[in-house]
Amino acid sequence: MIPKLRGHHLICLHFFKGEGYSEDFIKNIYNVLLNQKMQVADGADDICAKCPHLEEGKCASSEYSNEDIKAQDTEALMLLKLETGMVVEWENIAAMLPSILDEWNSLFCYDCGYRKVCFG
Repeated sequence: MIPKLRGHHLICLHFFKGEGYSEDFIKNIYNVLLNQKMQVADGADDICAKCPHLEEGKCASSEYSNEDIKAQDTEALMLLKLETGMVVEWENIAAMLPSILDEWNSLFCYDCGYRKVCFG
């Protein structure tokens, strides 16, 4: 089975270092990342499935609104030139990151709670 990942996860999970909201959440990420291919999802995905902030299929985090997350997804797909439903290889996404990371960083990373995890 090919895991489904939403737009911002296609970028942000390249910086995953074993930290997250809970042990179940972290374990789930590791399991998803064992796959070489991902299907682009619209909305909550296989990572969100174990997130304690997922409520009724939407992000209910106090740090980010569901609308903020969807805006990140939209921008990620635009930068990666991907569309919902496409199946992509993880290494191909990794190869695209250097060309989009400055823009992504300036748009979303400056106030992200995971910034220190990703960038030290």
